[in-house]
Amino acid sequence: MNNQEALDLLKEVVKIKSVLGNEKLVADKLQAVLEKYDIPCEQVEYSKGRNQLVATLKGTEEGKTLGLSGHMDVVPVGEVPWDFDPFAAIEKDGNLYGRGTCDMKSGLVSYVVAMTRLKQSGANFKGTIKLLATVGEETSAIGAGKLVDKGYADDLDALLIGEPTNIEIGVAHKGALWPRITTFGKTAHGSMPSLGVNAIEHMLLVLTAFKKKFNFSSSVDDLVGASTSSIDVINGGNGTNVVPDKCTVEIDIRTIKAQNHEEIKKQFTEMLDELTKTVPDFKAEVEFINDLPSMRTEVTDPFTELTQKVVSDVTGTPSETFGLTGYTDGSQFERVNKEFPILILGPGETKYAHQPNEFITIDDFYKMIDINTKIAEAFLK
Repeated sequence: MNNQEALDLLKEVVKIKSVLGNEKLVADKLQAVLEKYDIPCEQVEYSKGRNQLVATLKGTEEGKTLGLSGHMDVVPVGEVPWDFDPFAAIEKDGNLYGRGTCDMKSGLVSYVVAMTRLKQSGANFKGTIKLLATVGEETSAIGAGKLVDKGYADDLDALLIGEPTNIEIGVAHKGALWPRITTFGKTAHGSMPSLGVNAIEHMLLVLTAFKKKFNFSSSVDDLVGASTSSIDVINGGNGTNVVPDKCTVEIDIRTIKAQNHEEIKKQFTEMLDELTKTVPDFKAEVEFINDLPSMRTEVTDPFTELTQKVVSDVTGTPSETFGLTGYTDGSQFERVNKEFPILILGPGETKYAHQPNEFITIDDFYKMIDINTKIAEAFLK
């Protein structure tokens, strides 16, 4: 598959409206292309219309397994008008515009093209290349989690995730732990508050205790920075003249490798238990609506060094490594009961993801195809 054919494929994939769903349409398209080159594929259903794609290219001899992962879902277009139709895949001035061009259909398609090229050249390598095209990365990486649970990542010896990094190498990213705390009270007329139990006032006690008990900024990682927390959602009450009987808060905690999620969960339970003992009529519960571990591969790992060399050779400039503050499907693949390096590497810049007029530089897309091809050849030689 030459560069023009690769770009045409990317345009076709961008035109598919896989907005937080309908990923099967993308899986069908990519499967048709891969099977044209006799690369076996399997679709794994997550839910109706949301199929994941697993494609396997075996070399001429047995050896290690290199995973290539990208998600097929995209976020909604948003309310701000675009200069281009978000799903028309418009090419202009060396760029390709459209929802998902950057995040992350260009990274995903670059894997597919690299696999077809390796197949065309005789698959003259030792081992296996496995494509894992996922659903629902934008919603807590649910698809990757299902593939991990079903064992599709158990044989991996290294993994690339094609999120946009401006062709720099992401070696680490934070985890996510999102507690949802609910306080329960008793309704009463607003003119007689003593007859009720105010769930909002009890939530204020919870938030005060939370700020006192936790100091996430004191936990710092040299690659991704400090752990953080942000109180981002609060809901309670249904009328100014009614004492509220329920209040809910959601907190976004971003963790680093040194932190243990189970220990943090235990501390939340202890915090609420203490308030239950000391505050009359206090009742609360906590659930964790997102629980994804952090990911880190050392800069000195042989796979990192191999990838740095390939990137430098293709781009002609020294390759950089860095840590991401957000999470990727790597959080789910981190759960595999086996240690292997995971790197985040793809075309496009994160700052253009989820934005109006999202785009990818076409030349970087072509470079990424070459990089993926050469990484596979070097890792599986």
